[in-house]
Amino acid sequence: MIHLTNLAAKNFKRLAEDQEATDKHLRVIVKGGGCAGYEYVLEFDYPETKDHIFTDKDVNICVDRKSHLLIDGLEIDWNTDLAAPGPRYNNPKAKATCGCSTSFSIPDNFEFQEKPSWMQMSI
Repeated sequence: MIHLTNLAAKNFKRLAEDQEATDKHLRVIVKGGGCAGYEYVLEFDYPETKDHIFTDKDVNICVDRKSHLLIDGLEIDWNTDLAAPGPRYNNPKAKATCGCSTSFSIPDNFEFQEKPSWMQMSI
């Protein structure tokens, strides 16, 4: 599950209107990179068949299955600081985050609490 604070939801709704994307979902993606190892990427997009789909505070959110493994439980807040406005992330699975909170690392011994069925090999 992905959660939004009230301020984040308000700003994502405004951004969707500004980009004429109110019919799309907020897609949360994890990519390799950033100063801590993984980085968050946000965009408005249509969900794909295998995406996890959530709704929080009237914002539709989609996440691909691999990204979801690293960000399940993520809370997205919104920083109003003029020096660095925008989304801020609170990821319970992150070991460390960079100063601007846009990238994170996971523990070296990271294990799935329960291995998702789509990752289990069938012989």
